[in-house]
Formats: sequence, structure tokens, C-alpha cells
Amino acid sequence: MSGGEKITDIEEKIREELQSIFLDLLTSAQKLSYELATLEPKDKYSADELKDLFDSAREVVSNVKKMHRFLERYARRR
Repeated sequence: MSGGEKITDIEEKIREELQSIFLDLLTSAQKLSYELATLEPKDKYSADELKDLFDSAREVVSNVKKMHRFLERYARRR
């Protein structure tokens, strides 16, 4: 898009949706990284000790799925 072109309302809505999904994905990935970094290394863990790690991992997977659905909707149109 050159400098003089104006984006449509639909394009703006798509951009905002992508930005939101990307920020959610980035935030959840940072949270997962923190959980991994702060997990004390040892041979065995209780389910309670791993709960936050698994919750964070599920959130990342959920956000990747949202991104995948977004790409399926809009990337195939082009």
C-alpha cells in the first residue's frame, strides 16, 4: 500500500483483530516462559507444582489456535 491509499473499515477491523490475537499470543508465550524459567529443577513434580505451567501452556495453544483460525479466514482470500 502506498502512502496515499486509505485503508477500508474492513481492513482496519482485520488489522485490529490480528493485533489483538498477536498480543494475546505474545503475552501468553511470555507467561509460559516465566513459568518454565521459575520452575525449580528436580526429578519429580507434584501436579500442584505443574499446574501454572500447564495452564500457561494451554493458554499458548489456545492463542495459536485463534491465530490459525484467523489465518484460515483471511489468508486464503488473497
